[in-house]
Amino acid sequence: MVVFMYAYWHDHRFKDKTGGPIKVWELSDNLTKMGHTVFLFVPKIGFPELQTSAKVRAVPFIDLPTIRFISFQMSAFFFSIFVLLFRQRPQIIYVRLMPSFLPTLFGKLFRIPVILEINDSPHRGYKNTRSVLKRFLLHFIDRVNYRLSDYILPVTAKIANDLLNIEHVSREKMSVVQSGTNTRMFYPLDKNSCRETIGLPTDCFVVGFIGNFFSHQGIDILIDSAPMIITEYDNITFLLVGDGPMENIWKEKVKNNNLERYFRFTGYVPYKDVPHYVGAIDVCVAPLMFSSGESSAVKIFDYLASGRPVILSDIANTGEQFLESNAVILIKPEDPSELARSVKQLLSDPGRREKMGENGRQFILAKYDRVKLAQNIADLCQEMAN
Repeated sequence: MVVFMYAYWHDHRFKDKTGGPIKVWELSDNLTKMGHTVFLFVPKIGFPELQTSAKVRAVPFIDLPTIRFISFQMSAFFFSIFVLLFRQRPQIIYVRLMPSFLPTLFGKLFRIPVILEINDSPHRGYKNTRSVLKRFLLHFIDRVNYRLSDYILPVTAKIANDLLNIEHVSREKMSVVQSGTNTRMFYPLDKNSCRETIGLPTDCFVVGFIGNFFSHQGIDILIDSAPMIITEYDNITFLLVGDGPMENIWKEKVKNNNLERYFRFTGYVPYKDVPHYVGAIDVCVAPLMFSSGESSAVKIFDYLASGRPVILSDIANTGEQFLESNAVILIKPEDPSELARSVKQLLSDPGRREKMGENGRQFILAKYDRVKLAQNIADLCQEMAN
């Protein structure tokens, strides 16, 4: 089977190195390893061809605000026609939702089934867009995509329900496919060895967060909770792995609260090294704020696959999917006291932490291994291609 896959992203941090949407790289890579031919159309930024074994078509674009996305779409459209006419005709078009209907239109023009992945709530995006005209255009483009696509894969049940109730998308036309994780990359590692590898002491507790440093990640809440935790656990390190626009602001907040000796900011860490950082943690946290929306947080799947207990803000009921794992504590968002209370409960009970870690690993292996998820998508693609 031949698949044309489209994804757009832009992040200036990765202009000179690898990076970008891990889910896209791994899906294209897993499909390729299954014997399918995947042509991946992504922006020419960093080194996308080093991220996957798929046939990457790095699309050039004009790197200016607004123009960059339009130029990417036009270039990708003509790249696609060239590959179709002179290389191989696809049986399936797979599109990660973006504010353009050119990929889905391409599928209709050439009578190729289109699968649309929706990775975050589009309705949250409309609410956060101040311009009435831009909001109207985004909603119009998305609605065209819903109509032109043959099947839709929302990443959460909440997004699926919004599509059903607000956009009137038929339930027979969609199914939920979660983010999942790479269980061969993320698995339980020896805690002390990981700490020696990354330079952390082995005789302290570690509460950790791994991800991009955006305000919705809720590290402000973690910092506010720290004094309540330190009163009982002075031998503790709060490990913050990643970088982003909030990094200096959070560092300043830590300094102003005289918490510098308790917090460690690592800065950017290559994705291949992340398992060692997860392995060093006693309790993983994701204190998401209400503004985080309904996306499927990849980090939670990584934490659980690594055999680590997790404390997670329950945003828009997206935490419900993890309840049956018995590996996650769901807390009210933006409540430092509740976060502190949950952290202290886990730190005081090593047996519970170990059992939650075991439960989380088995939960991921059973349902959310990315190879299995890719096989499900491959089966769907094959069914539609036939």
